[in-house]
Amino acid sequence: MSISGNLKTMELAELLQWLSQGRKSGTLHINNGRVEKQIFFKEGTIVSSAASDPKEYLGHFLVSHGYIDELTLAKAMEMQEENKMLLGKILLTIGAISETDLDRMLRLKAEESIYEIFTWQEGEFRFADGDLPDYHMWPLALSVTAVVLEGHQRVDEWKQIRAKIPNNNVVAVAIRELRSADGDPGIEKILSLVDDDRTIQEIALQTHSGEFHVCRVLYEQIRGGNLKAVRPRQMQVEAPASPTDQGDTVDADALLRIADKHVENREFARGIRHLRAAQNLEPDSNRIKKTAEAAEKRIIVAIRQDGIEMKAVPEVACDPTKLDSLDLSPQEGFILTRVNGTYDIQTILKITPVPPLEAQVLFWKLHQAGHITLEPPKK
Repeated sequence: MSISGNLKTMELAELLQWLSQGRKSGTLHINNGRVEKQIFFKEGTIVSSAASDPKEYLGHFLVSHGYIDELTLAKAMEMQEENKMLLGKILLTIGAISETDLDRMLRLKAEESIYEIFTWQEGEFRFADGDLPDYHMWPLALSVTAVVLEGHQRVDEWKQIRAKIPNNNVVAVAIRELRSADGDPGIEKILSLVDDDRTIQEIALQTHSGEFHVCRVLYEQIRGGNLKAVRPRQMQVEAPASPTDQGDTVDADALLRIADKHVENREFARGIRHLRAAQNLEPDSNRIKKTAEAAEKRIIVAIRQDGIEMKAVPEVACDPTKLDSLDLSPQEGFILTRVNGTYDIQTILKITPVPPLEAQVLFWKLHQAGHITLEPPKK
């Protein structure tokens, strides 16, 4: 039996409990228009989860908690492309993490991913009865009752944090020395990036962390009187994808038409946002999916013609000491700080918590602006 609806009309706690009590096996898909998450059930027990947000991928999650560094992640992903093993198995094989720590972090990753959904105001959901991934999942068994209880506590905690840190453009300013009570390397990394200038979003990108994790760490410092959050800096924010100003109705086909215009005008970032919005409106439409994929291929062809080859080695073309003065988005800043004249674009993409196509467009923008040059592959 399948079920679908919106979190506005059926709360997540009620939905999870219904699946648990019915001892359901299958996949729960939930999409809020920006991120799609999947919760896998086996006989009413949560056995794993997945998300479309790269920051929730295992590799980035382990980087954010200080278990591996970006270089180890890049090497492990190269090995994964060659032998098709699960990333966790590869990290175990090369001794990057112990089996105990891996099991604990996989469990924590699954829980954190689900807890975040409790903070969503809305989201379309559907349960695919009996549909589970055909690949082997690391064995987990999460109690739905425990997840629901912690999820409600997460909502309350998030409200308290938001009273002090209203959004991810807030700048963290240290008043006294910042120090982690338990010496956690992931927390220490977050605290080390507080320089009275970086925003929450920038710290999250640099540490491969989710917004909640960074805010929770900094909120503890605020409570301890070690840090304060100052109002957001003035930043140019692009309006979200909306067809209403184009005179079209809000439907997937209208969004695809606008995306096509943006791609034609070489406004690739805007085009991608409209393509994503169209797919989110009709996630089960193969026609929409194929049309969006064709548009994405046009984007790739266009930026390839401008030199954005995966094996090309980017080099910073401006004065490195003046990077802070450039008008860059947090994502562009992250990319630029990983350019060292040695890594090729393909390697940098592996350590970037930004979707691959969007990251390639960021390289294209930096190249078009003259911030980087592109050199042929080095031996």
